[in-house]
Amino acid sequence: MTDLYADDNYLDYYQFEHDPFLGRGPSFKFFAAKRRPVLVELHHLARYSKLMLVVTGPPGSGKTVLRQALVASSKDSVKNIVITASATADAASMLQQVSAALELRDSDIAGVLRHIEQMLVTGQEVHLIVDNAELLEESALLFLQRIAQGVNDACARVFVFSDSSICPLLEKVADNADLHHVIALEPWDQDEVVEYLEQRLIAAGQSLDVFTEQQLADIFKQSQGWPGQINDAAKAVLIEQITGKPSRSSKTALNIPYKHIAVLIVLAVALLLLWVLQTPESNAPADTPVAPAVLEELNQQPVTTARNPTKRIELPLQAVPEPVLRAPLAQAVNVDDEQESLDELLEEREVEPEQPVATTAVKAPVPISTPPAEVIKETVVKPVALAEKKKAQPAPVVQPATKPSSIAQPVATSLSGSAGNRQWYQQQAAARYTLQVLGTRAEATAQNFVKQNPAQYHYFRKEHQGQALFVVTYGNFVDRDAAHAAISSLPESVRKDKPWPRTMLSIQQELR
Repeated sequence: MTDLYADDNYLDYYQFEHDPFLGRGPSFKFFAAKRRPVLVELHHLARYSKLMLVVTGPPGSGKTVLRQALVASSKDSVKNIVITASATADAASMLQQVSAALELRDSDIAGVLRHIEQMLVTGQEVHLIVDNAELLEESALLFLQRIAQGVNDACARVFVFSDSSICPLLEKVADNADLHHVIALEPWDQDEVVEYLEQRLIAAGQSLDVFTEQQLADIFKQSQGWPGQINDAAKAVLIEQITGKPSRSSKTALNIPYKHIAVLIVLAVALLLLWVLQTPESNAPADTPVAPAVLEELNQQPVTTARNPTKRIELPLQAVPEPVLRAPLAQAVNVDDEQESLDELLEEREVEPEQPVATTAVKAPVPISTPPAEVIKETVVKPVALAEKKKAQPAPVVQPATKPSSIAQPVATSLSGSAGNRQWYQQQAAARYTLQVLGTRAEATAQNFVKQNPAQYHYFRKEHQGQALFVVTYGNFVDRDAAHAAISSLPESVRKDKPWPRTMLSIQQELR
Protein backbone atom coordinates (compact mmCIF):
# COMPACT_ATOMS: atom_id res chain seq x y z
CA MET A 1 0.00 0.00 0.00
CA THR A 2 1.18 3.55 -0.52
CA ASP A 3 2.47 5.92 2.11
CA LEU A 4 -0.92 7.65 1.97
CA TYR A 5 -2.46 4.90 4.05
CA ALA A 6 0.57 3.52 5.91
CA ASP A 7 0.75 6.20 8.61
CA ASP A 8 -1.70 8.87 9.69
CA ASN A 9 0.63 10.77 12.05
CA TYR A 10 0.16 13.76 9.84
CA LEU A 11 -3.20 14.33 11.57
CA ASP A 12 -1.34 15.42 14.70
CA TYR A 13 1.27 17.31 12.70
CA TYR A 14 -1.34 19.46 10.96
CA GLN A 15 -3.74 19.42 13.95
CA PHE A 16 -6.59 17.97 11.90
CA GLU A 17 -9.73 16.89 13.74
CA HIS A 18 -10.04 14.07 11.21
CA ASP A 19 -8.57 13.08 7.87
CA PRO A 20 -9.80 15.83 5.51
CA PHE A 21 -9.19 13.70 2.43
CA LEU A 22 -10.99 10.57 3.47
CA GLY A 23 -13.55 9.67 0.79
CA ARG A 24 -16.65 10.27 2.93
CA GLY A 25 -15.47 11.42 6.33
CA PRO A 26 -17.47 12.49 9.40
CA SER A 27 -18.10 16.01 8.08
CA PHE A 28 -18.55 15.14 4.43
CA LYS A 29 -20.50 17.69 2.39
CA PHE A 30 -21.76 17.39 -1.15
CA PHE A 31 -19.65 19.72 -3.31
CA ALA A 32 -22.09 21.19 -5.80
CA ALA A 33 -19.72 22.44 -8.51
CA LYS A 34 -20.66 20.83 -11.86
CA ARG A 35 -22.60 18.15 -9.95
CA ARG A 36 -25.72 19.90 -8.63
CA PRO A 37 -26.92 20.78 -12.18
CA VAL A 38 -26.56 17.10 -13.11
CA LEU A 39 -28.55 16.09 -10.03
CA VAL A 40 -31.33 18.56 -10.87
CA GLU A 41 -31.41 17.35 -14.47
CA LEU A 42 -31.70 13.72 -13.36
CA HIS A 43 -34.70 14.49 -11.16
CA HIS A 44 -36.32 16.61 -13.88
CA LEU A 45 -35.94 13.98 -16.61
CA ALA A 46 -37.08 11.20 -14.29
CA ARG A 47 -40.24 13.14 -13.59
CA TYR A 48 -41.27 13.83 -17.17
CA SER A 49 -39.74 11.10 -19.34
CA LYS A 50 -39.21 7.36 -19.62
CA LEU A 51 -35.65 7.64 -20.88
CA MET A 52 -32.97 5.48 -19.29
CA LEU A 53 -30.71 8.10 -17.70
CA VAL A 54 -26.99 7.35 -18.02
CA VAL A 55 -24.25 9.21 -16.11
CA THR A 56 -20.72 8.59 -17.41
CA GLY A 57 -17.31 9.51 -16.08
CA PRO A 58 -13.87 7.97 -15.43
CA PRO A 59 -12.97 6.34 -12.08
CA GLY A 60 -12.78 8.99 -9.38
CA SER A 61 -15.11 11.40 -11.17
CA GLY A 62 -17.70 11.38 -8.36
CA LYS A 63 -20.28 9.00 -9.82
CA THR A 64 -20.81 7.12 -6.54
CA VAL A 65 -21.24 10.33 -4.52
CA LEU A 66 -23.70 11.61 -7.12
CA ARG A 67 -25.58 8.33 -6.95
CA GLN A 68 -25.83 8.63 -3.17
CA ALA A 69 -27.03 12.22 -3.50
CA LEU A 70 -29.70 11.04 -5.93
CA VAL A 71 -30.98 8.52 -3.38
CA ALA A 72 -30.78 10.98 -0.49
CA SER A 73 -32.72 13.68 -2.34
CA SER A 74 -35.55 11.36 -3.41
CA LYS A 75 -39.05 11.88 -2.04
CA ASP A 76 -40.61 9.58 0.55
CA SER A 77 -42.88 8.10 -2.10
CA VAL A 78 -39.89 6.73 -4.03
CA LYS A 79 -38.59 3.21 -3.47
CA ASN A 80 -34.92 3.18 -4.48
CA ILE A 81 -33.39 -0.10 -5.65
CA VAL A 82 -29.61 0.33 -5.74
CA ILE A 83 -27.55 -2.35 -7.49
CA THR A 84 -23.76 -2.20 -7.68
CA ALA A 85 -22.37 -4.61 -10.24
CA SER A 86 -19.27 -6.41 -8.96
CA ALA A 87 -18.85 -8.76 -11.92
CA THR A 88 -20.15 -9.33 -15.42
CA ALA A 89 -23.95 -9.29 -15.17
CA ASP A 90 -26.63 -10.47 -17.56
CA ALA A 91 -30.41 -10.06 -17.69
CA ALA A 92 -31.05 -13.08 -15.45
CA SER A 93 -28.98 -11.70 -12.57
CA MET A 94 -30.52 -8.24 -12.93
CA LEU A 95 -34.03 -9.72 -12.87
CA GLN A 96 -33.08 -11.73 -9.79
CA GLN A 97 -31.88 -8.64 -7.93
CA VAL A 98 -34.90 -6.51 -8.83
CA SER A 99 -37.32 -9.30 -7.91
CA ALA A 100 -35.58 -9.77 -4.57
CA ALA A 101 -35.77 -6.04 -3.81
CA LEU A 102 -39.50 -6.04 -4.62
CA GLU A 103 -39.99 -9.25 -2.58
CA LEU A 104 -41.16 -11.22 -5.59
CA ARG A 105 -40.42 -14.91 -6.10
CA ASP A 106 -39.63 -16.48 -9.46
CA SER A 107 -40.93 -13.44 -11.30
CA ASP A 108 -40.43 -12.43 -14.94
CA ILE A 109 -40.38 -8.97 -16.51
CA ALA A 110 -44.14 -8.89 -16.87
CA GLY A 111 -44.55 -9.82 -13.20
CA VAL A 112 -42.15 -7.06 -12.14
CA LEU A 113 -44.07 -4.50 -14.22
CA ARG A 114 -47.40 -5.65 -12.76
CA HIS A 115 -46.02 -5.17 -9.26
CA ILE A 116 -44.67 -1.72 -10.16
CA GLU A 117 -48.10 -0.80 -11.52
CA GLN A 118 -49.72 -1.81 -8.24
CA MET A 119 -47.21 0.37 -6.38
CA LEU A 120 -48.00 3.32 -8.67
CA VAL A 121 -51.70 2.96 -7.87
CA THR A 122 -50.83 3.46 -4.20
CA GLY A 123 -48.64 6.47 -5.01
CA GLN A 124 -45.21 4.83 -4.77
CA GLU A 125 -42.62 5.12 -7.55
CA VAL A 126 -39.70 2.78 -8.20
CA HIS A 127 -36.22 4.10 -8.99
CA LEU A 128 -33.77 1.47 -10.23
CA ILE A 129 -30.19 2.73 -9.80
CA VAL A 130 -27.26 0.71 -11.20
CA ASP A 131 -23.62 1.53 -10.41
CA ASN A 132 -20.55 0.10 -12.19
CA ALA A 133 -22.81 -0.46 -15.19
CA GLU A 134 -19.82 -0.88 -17.51
CA LEU A 135 -19.86 -4.52 -16.32
CA LEU A 136 -23.36 -5.14 -17.68
CA GLU A 137 -23.85 -7.34 -20.71
CA GLU A 138 -26.08 -6.43 -23.63
CA SER A 139 -28.98 -8.50 -22.26
CA ALA A 140 -28.80 -6.66 -18.92
CA LEU A 141 -29.04 -3.28 -20.65
CA LEU A 142 -31.96 -4.54 -22.70
CA PHE A 143 -33.66 -5.59 -19.45
CA LEU A 144 -33.15 -2.09 -17.99
CA GLN A 145 -34.50 -0.57 -21.19
CA ARG A 146 -37.66 -2.69 -20.98
CA ILE A 147 -38.17 -1.76 -17.32
CA ALA A 148 -37.71 1.94 -18.14
CA GLN A 149 -40.19 1.90 -21.05
CA GLY A 150 -42.67 -0.40 -19.28
CA VAL A 151 -46.32 -0.53 -20.26
CA ASN A 152 -48.11 2.84 -20.23
CA ASP A 153 -47.33 4.31 -16.80
CA ALA A 154 -46.26 0.96 -15.34
CA CYS A 155 -42.51 1.50 -15.45
CA ALA A 156 -39.53 2.25 -13.24
CA ARG A 157 -37.19 5.20 -13.53
CA VAL A 158 -33.79 3.75 -14.42
CA PHE A 159 -30.49 5.50 -13.58
CA VAL A 160 -27.20 4.03 -14.81
CA PHE A 161 -23.72 5.09 -13.63
CA SER A 162 -20.80 3.92 -15.74
CA ASP A 163 -17.65 4.91 -17.57
CA SER A 164 -17.88 5.96 -21.19
CA SER A 165 -17.30 2.42 -22.49
CA ILE A 166 -21.03 1.73 -22.08
CA CYS A 167 -22.06 4.20 -24.82
CA PRO A 168 -21.48 1.97 -27.91
CA LEU A 169 -23.42 -0.86 -26.29
CA LEU A 170 -26.26 1.52 -25.42
CA GLU A 171 -26.51 2.62 -29.05
CA LYS A 172 -26.63 -1.00 -30.14
CA VAL A 173 -29.37 -1.89 -27.67
CA ALA A 174 -31.43 1.22 -28.51
CA ASP A 175 -31.31 0.38 -32.25
CA ASN A 176 -31.53 4.05 -33.33
CA ALA A 177 -34.49 4.71 -31.02
CA ASP A 178 -34.60 7.59 -28.54
CA LEU A 179 -34.52 5.45 -25.40
CA HIS A 180 -31.69 6.83 -23.27
CA HIS A 181 -30.11 10.13 -22.28
CA VAL A 182 -26.36 10.34 -21.53
CA ILE A 183 -24.89 12.94 -19.15
CA ALA A 184 -21.08 13.07 -19.10
CA LEU A 185 -19.55 14.37 -15.88
CA GLU A 186 -17.00 17.16 -16.27
CA PRO A 187 -13.81 17.70 -14.23
CA TRP A 188 -13.49 20.73 -11.99
CA ASP A 189 -11.38 23.70 -13.02
CA GLN A 190 -8.55 24.96 -10.82
CA ASP A 191 -10.69 27.45 -8.89
CA GLU A 192 -13.24 24.74 -8.11
CA VAL A 193 -10.47 22.38 -6.97
CA VAL A 194 -9.13 25.04 -4.59
CA GLU A 195 -12.65 25.69 -3.28
CA TYR A 196 -13.15 21.96 -2.74
CA LEU A 197 -9.86 21.64 -0.83
CA GLU A 198 -10.74 24.65 1.32
CA GLN A 199 -14.12 23.12 2.19
CA ARG A 200 -12.45 19.86 3.21
CA LEU A 201 -9.76 21.56 5.29
CA ILE A 202 -12.17 23.87 7.13
CA ALA A 203 -14.33 20.86 8.03
CA ALA A 204 -11.21 19.24 9.53
CA GLY A 205 -10.37 22.32 11.61
CA GLN A 206 -7.68 23.88 9.39
CA SER A 207 -7.44 26.43 6.60
CA LEU A 208 -6.12 26.48 3.06
CA ASP A 209 -2.82 27.91 4.35
CA VAL A 210 -1.42 24.39 4.76
CA PHE A 211 -0.83 24.45 0.99
CA THR A 212 1.27 26.89 -1.01
CA GLU A 213 0.12 28.28 -4.35
CA GLN A 214 2.55 25.97 -6.14
CA GLN A 215 1.26 22.94 -4.25
CA LEU A 216 -2.31 23.80 -5.16
CA ALA A 217 -1.29 24.04 -8.81
CA ASP A 218 0.48 20.66 -8.55
CA ILE A 219 -2.61 19.04 -7.00
CA PHE A 220 -4.77 20.32 -9.84
CA LYS A 221 -2.28 19.11 -12.44
CA GLN A 222 -1.98 15.63 -10.93
CA SER A 223 -5.71 15.16 -10.37
CA GLN A 224 -6.85 16.77 -13.65
CA GLY A 225 -9.84 18.07 -11.70
CA TRP A 226 -11.40 14.69 -10.80
CA PRO A 227 -12.61 14.53 -7.16
CA GLY A 228 -11.27 11.08 -6.26
CA GLN A 229 -7.78 11.89 -7.50
CA ILE A 230 -7.77 15.27 -5.75
CA ASN A 231 -7.96 13.57 -2.35
CA ASP A 232 -4.99 11.29 -3.11
CA ALA A 233 -2.87 14.07 -4.58
CA ALA A 234 -3.57 16.46 -1.68
CA LYS A 235 -2.75 13.87 0.95
CA ALA A 236 0.46 12.97 -0.88
CA VAL A 237 1.56 16.61 -0.77
CA LEU A 238 0.89 16.85 2.98
CA ILE A 239 2.89 13.71 3.74
CA GLU A 240 5.70 14.90 1.48
CA GLN A 241 5.98 18.07 3.57
CA ILE A 242 6.42 16.00 6.74
CA THR A 243 8.87 13.40 5.47
CA GLY A 244 10.79 15.73 3.20
CA LYS A 245 10.54 13.30 0.29
CA PRO A 246 7.84 12.54 -2.22
CA SER A 247 5.36 9.83 -1.27
CA ARG A 248 4.98 6.79 -3.45
CA SER A 249 1.74 8.12 -4.87
CA SER A 250 3.53 11.04 -6.52
CA LYS A 251 6.98 9.56 -7.18
CA THR A 252 8.28 6.01 -6.85
CA ALA A 253 12.05 6.14 -6.37
CA LEU A 254 14.68 4.22 -4.39
CA ASN A 255 17.04 6.51 -2.48
CA ILE A 256 20.05 4.09 -2.43
CA PRO A 257 23.61 5.51 -2.08
CA TYR A 258 25.92 5.01 -5.06
CA LYS A 259 28.43 2.97 -3.04
CA HIS A 260 25.73 0.46 -2.19
CA ILE A 261 24.80 0.22 -5.86
CA ALA A 262 28.46 -0.48 -6.71
CA VAL A 263 28.60 -3.29 -4.13
CA LEU A 264 25.46 -4.82 -5.60
CA ILE A 265 26.96 -4.73 -9.09
CA VAL A 266 30.13 -6.48 -7.88
CA LEU A 267 28.11 -9.18 -6.14
CA ALA A 268 26.00 -9.69 -9.24
CA VAL A 269 29.11 -10.12 -11.42
CA ALA A 270 30.59 -12.61 -8.95
CA LEU A 271 27.42 -14.69 -8.89
CA LEU A 272 27.32 -14.66 -12.68
CA LEU A 273 30.91 -15.96 -12.87
CA LEU A 274 30.13 -18.77 -10.41
CA TRP A 275 27.13 -19.79 -12.48
CA VAL A 276 29.19 -19.85 -15.71
CA LEU A 277 31.95 -21.98 -14.15
CA GLN A 278 29.50 -24.66 -13.11
CA THR A 279 28.79 -27.58 -15.46
CA PRO A 280 25.84 -26.76 -17.73
CA GLU A 281 24.84 -30.42 -18.07
CA SER A 282 23.55 -30.61 -14.51
CA ASN A 283 21.68 -27.32 -14.52
CA ALA A 284 20.13 -27.13 -17.96
CA PRO A 285 17.75 -30.11 -17.65
CA ALA A 286 16.62 -28.91 -14.26
CA ASP A 287 16.00 -25.32 -15.36
CA THR A 288 14.19 -25.84 -18.63
CA PRO A 289 11.02 -27.58 -17.40
CA VAL A 290 10.50 -25.09 -14.59
CA ALA A 291 9.80 -22.05 -16.75
CA PRO A 292 7.02 -23.62 -18.85
CA ALA A 293 5.35 -24.98 -15.72
CA VAL A 294 5.35 -21.61 -14.02
CA LEU A 295 4.19 -19.85 -17.15
CA GLU A 296 1.39 -22.34 -17.60
CA GLU A 297 0.25 -21.82 -14.01
CA LEU A 298 0.36 -18.05 -14.34
CA ASN A 299 -1.52 -18.16 -17.61
CA GLN A 300 -4.23 -20.32 -16.10
CA GLN A 301 -4.86 -18.05 -13.11
CA PRO A 302 -6.42 -15.12 -15.01
CA VAL A 303 -8.63 -17.54 -16.94
CA THR A 304 -10.12 -19.06 -13.81
CA THR A 305 -10.69 -15.71 -12.16
CA ALA A 306 -12.42 -14.39 -15.24
CA ARG A 307 -14.73 -17.37 -15.57
CA ASN A 308 -15.83 -17.65 -11.97
CA PRO A 309 -17.82 -14.37 -11.85
CA THR A 310 -19.87 -15.37 -14.88
CA LYS A 311 -20.91 -18.62 -13.26
CA ARG A 312 -21.96 -17.03 -10.00
CA ILE A 313 -22.68 -13.35 -10.38
CA GLU A 314 -22.36 -11.19 -7.30
CA LEU A 315 -24.54 -8.10 -7.49
CA PRO A 316 -25.02 -7.02 -3.88
CA LEU A 317 -27.78 -4.50 -3.26
CA GLN A 318 -25.82 -1.57 -1.92
CA ALA A 319 -28.48 -0.21 0.42
CA VAL A 320 -26.26 0.55 3.40
CA PRO A 321 -22.70 -0.69 2.75
CA GLU A 322 -21.50 2.88 2.43
CA PRO A 323 -22.63 5.54 4.90
CA VAL A 324 -24.96 7.81 2.91
CA LEU A 325 -25.06 11.10 4.79
CA ARG A 326 -28.56 12.06 3.68
CA ALA A 327 -28.73 15.60 5.04
CA PRO A 328 -25.61 17.10 3.39
CA LEU A 329 -26.35 15.27 0.15
CA ALA A 330 -30.01 16.23 -0.07
CA GLN A 331 -29.44 19.84 0.96
CA ALA A 332 -27.45 20.35 -2.23
CA VAL A 333 -30.50 20.12 -4.49
CA ASN A 334 -34.03 21.47 -4.57
CA VAL A 335 -35.72 19.69 -7.45
CA ASP A 336 -39.41 20.11 -6.73
CA ASP A 337 -40.86 23.57 -6.19
CA GLU A 338 -44.30 22.09 -5.52
CA GLN A 339 -43.08 20.08 -2.51
CA GLU A 340 -41.78 21.09 0.90
CA SER A 341 -38.11 21.93 1.27
CA LEU A 342 -35.78 18.98 1.47
CA ASP A 343 -34.71 19.98 4.95
CA GLU A 344 -38.27 19.52 6.20
CA LEU A 345 -38.56 16.23 4.37
CA LEU A 346 -35.37 14.93 5.94
CA GLU A 347 -36.56 15.85 9.43
CA GLU A 348 -39.62 13.66 8.95
CA ARG A 349 -37.78 10.85 7.15
CA GLU A 350 -36.77 7.71 8.98
CA VAL A 351 -33.76 6.05 7.39
CA GLU A 352 -34.28 2.34 7.74
CA PRO A 353 -31.46 0.10 6.52
CA GLU A 354 -32.55 -2.40 3.93
CA GLN A 355 -31.57 -6.00 4.39
CA PRO A 356 -29.08 -7.20 1.78
CA VAL A 357 -30.45 -9.81 -0.58
CA ALA A 358 -28.45 -12.99 -0.94
CA THR A 359 -27.42 -13.64 -4.51
CA THR A 360 -27.69 -17.18 -5.80
CA ALA A 361 -26.39 -18.64 -9.01
CA VAL A 362 -28.74 -18.31 -11.95
CA LYS A 363 -29.46 -21.71 -13.47
CA ALA A 364 -31.27 -20.68 -16.62
CA PRO A 365 -31.03 -17.46 -18.64
CA VAL A 366 -34.00 -15.18 -18.97
CA PRO A 367 -35.24 -14.91 -22.57
CA ILE A 368 -34.93 -11.14 -22.53
CA SER A 369 -34.30 -10.63 -26.23
CA THR A 370 -36.66 -13.28 -27.62
CA PRO A 371 -40.18 -12.09 -26.74
CA PRO A 372 -41.34 -8.88 -28.41
CA ALA A 373 -42.49 -5.87 -26.45
CA GLU A 374 -46.11 -6.57 -27.38
CA VAL A 375 -46.12 -9.58 -25.10
CA ILE A 376 -45.64 -7.32 -22.11
CA LYS A 377 -48.31 -4.90 -23.26
CA GLU A 378 -50.95 -7.62 -23.25
CA THR A 379 -50.40 -8.64 -19.64
CA VAL A 380 -53.38 -8.36 -17.32
CA VAL A 381 -52.90 -6.44 -14.10
CA LYS A 382 -53.36 -8.60 -11.03
CA PRO A 383 -53.14 -7.51 -7.41
CA VAL A 384 -49.74 -8.10 -5.89
CA ALA A 385 -49.09 -7.82 -2.19
CA LEU A 386 -47.02 -4.75 -1.44
CA ALA A 387 -44.24 -4.57 1.05
CA GLU A 388 -44.03 -2.80 4.41
CA LYS A 389 -46.63 -0.24 5.53
CA LYS A 390 -48.87 -0.21 2.43
CA LYS A 391 -49.27 -3.96 2.36
CA ALA A 392 -52.59 -4.29 4.17
CA GLN A 393 -54.58 -1.43 2.67
CA PRO A 394 -54.35 -1.46 -1.15
CA ALA A 395 -53.77 -5.15 -1.96
CA PRO A 396 -57.28 -6.51 -1.40
CA VAL A 397 -58.92 -3.44 -2.94
CA VAL A 398 -57.02 -3.14 -6.21
CA GLN A 399 -58.31 -5.40 -8.96
CA PRO A 400 -57.73 -5.34 -12.71
CA ALA A 401 -61.10 -3.61 -13.11
CA THR A 402 -60.13 -0.76 -10.77
CA LYS A 403 -57.22 0.50 -12.86
CA PRO A 404 -59.24 1.41 -15.95
CA SER A 405 -61.79 3.22 -13.81
CA SER A 406 -59.17 5.26 -11.92
CA ILE A 407 -57.31 6.21 -15.05
CA ALA A 408 -60.19 6.58 -17.48
CA GLN A 409 -62.11 9.16 -15.45
CA PRO A 410 -59.66 12.09 -15.92
CA VAL A 411 -59.64 11.42 -19.67
CA ALA A 412 -63.31 12.25 -20.04
CA THR A 413 -63.21 15.32 -17.80
CA SER A 414 -60.14 17.18 -19.14
CA LEU A 415 -59.96 16.10 -22.78
CA SER A 416 -61.94 19.00 -24.25
CA GLY A 417 -59.37 21.72 -23.59
CA SER A 418 -56.58 20.01 -25.53
CA ALA A 419 -58.37 18.33 -28.43
CA GLY A 420 -56.98 20.73 -31.07
CA ASN A 421 -53.37 20.21 -30.02
CA ARG A 422 -53.91 16.47 -29.84
CA GLN A 423 -54.87 16.48 -33.50
CA TRP A 424 -51.75 18.51 -34.36
CA TYR A 425 -49.46 15.95 -32.71
CA GLN A 426 -51.18 13.07 -34.48
CA GLN A 427 -50.65 14.74 -37.86
CA GLN A 428 -46.87 15.04 -37.42
CA ALA A 429 -44.38 12.52 -38.82
CA ALA A 430 -43.44 10.00 -36.13
CA ALA A 431 -39.70 10.27 -36.85
CA ARG A 432 -39.53 14.04 -36.26
CA TYR A 433 -38.51 15.65 -32.97
CA THR A 434 -39.84 18.33 -30.65
CA LEU A 435 -38.63 19.91 -27.39
CA GLN A 436 -40.51 19.23 -24.17
CA VAL A 437 -40.32 22.44 -22.15
CA LEU A 438 -42.95 22.22 -19.42
CA GLY A 439 -45.13 19.79 -17.51
CA THR A 440 -47.96 20.88 -15.20
CA ARG A 441 -51.07 19.48 -13.53
CA ALA A 442 -53.08 22.63 -14.30
CA GLU A 443 -54.33 22.95 -17.87
CA ALA A 444 -54.74 26.72 -17.46
CA THR A 445 -51.00 27.02 -16.84
CA ALA A 446 -50.23 25.19 -20.08
CA GLN A 447 -52.77 27.26 -22.02
CA ASN A 448 -51.40 30.55 -20.71
CA PHE A 449 -47.84 29.48 -21.51
CA VAL A 450 -48.78 28.68 -25.11
CA LYS A 451 -50.71 31.96 -25.52
CA GLN A 452 -47.85 34.08 -24.20
CA ASN A 453 -45.27 32.52 -26.54
CA PRO A 454 -44.93 32.14 -30.34
CA ALA A 455 -47.05 29.80 -32.38
CA GLN A 456 -44.51 26.96 -32.32
CA TYR A 457 -45.62 26.03 -28.80
CA HIS A 458 -48.26 23.29 -28.38
CA TYR A 459 -49.41 21.17 -25.50
CA PHE A 460 -51.05 17.79 -24.97
CA ARG A 461 -52.58 15.87 -22.13
CA LYS A 462 -51.22 12.55 -20.84
CA GLU A 463 -51.88 10.30 -17.90
CA HIS A 464 -49.25 10.35 -15.15
CA GLN A 465 -49.80 8.31 -11.96
CA GLY A 466 -53.53 8.22 -12.58
CA GLN A 467 -53.85 12.00 -12.99
CA ALA A 468 -53.85 14.39 -15.94
CA LEU A 469 -50.51 15.98 -16.80
CA PHE A 470 -50.35 18.76 -19.41
CA VAL A 471 -47.07 18.84 -21.35
CA VAL A 472 -45.94 21.84 -23.42
CA THR A 473 -43.59 21.31 -26.39
CA TYR A 474 -41.78 23.61 -28.78
CA GLY A 475 -41.12 23.23 -32.49
CA ASN A 476 -41.00 20.45 -35.05
CA PHE A 477 -37.47 19.36 -36.02
CA VAL A 478 -36.08 16.95 -38.56
CA ASP A 479 -33.70 15.17 -36.15
CA ARG A 480 -32.37 15.16 -32.60
CA ASP A 481 -29.38 17.39 -33.39
CA ALA A 482 -31.62 20.10 -34.82
CA ALA A 483 -33.79 19.97 -31.71
CA HIS A 484 -30.70 20.28 -29.48
CA ALA A 485 -29.47 23.26 -31.46
CA ALA A 486 -32.81 25.03 -31.02
CA ILE A 487 -32.49 25.02 -27.22
CA SER A 488 -29.98 27.88 -27.34
CA SER A 489 -32.52 30.08 -29.15
CA LEU A 490 -35.15 29.71 -26.43
CA PRO A 491 -35.67 32.43 -23.80
CA GLU A 492 -33.69 32.11 -20.59
CA SER A 493 -36.89 31.53 -18.60
CA VAL A 494 -37.59 28.47 -20.75
CA ARG A 495 -34.00 27.17 -20.87
CA LYS A 496 -33.76 27.05 -17.09
CA ASP A 497 -36.41 24.30 -17.07
CA LYS A 498 -34.03 22.03 -19.01
CA PRO A 499 -35.88 21.40 -22.32
CA TRP A 500 -35.07 18.02 -23.83
CA PRO A 501 -35.74 16.53 -27.28
CA ARG A 502 -38.15 13.67 -27.83
CA THR A 503 -39.73 12.01 -30.86
CA MET A 504 -43.24 12.68 -32.08
CA LEU A 505 -43.74 8.92 -31.98
CA SER A 506 -43.29 8.86 -28.19
CA ILE A 507 -45.95 11.58 -27.81
CA GLN A 508 -48.35 9.86 -30.19
CA GLN A 509 -48.03 6.69 -28.11
CA GLU A 510 -48.95 8.63 -24.96
CA LEU A 511 -52.02 10.07 -26.67
CA ARG A 512 -53.50 6.64 -27.34
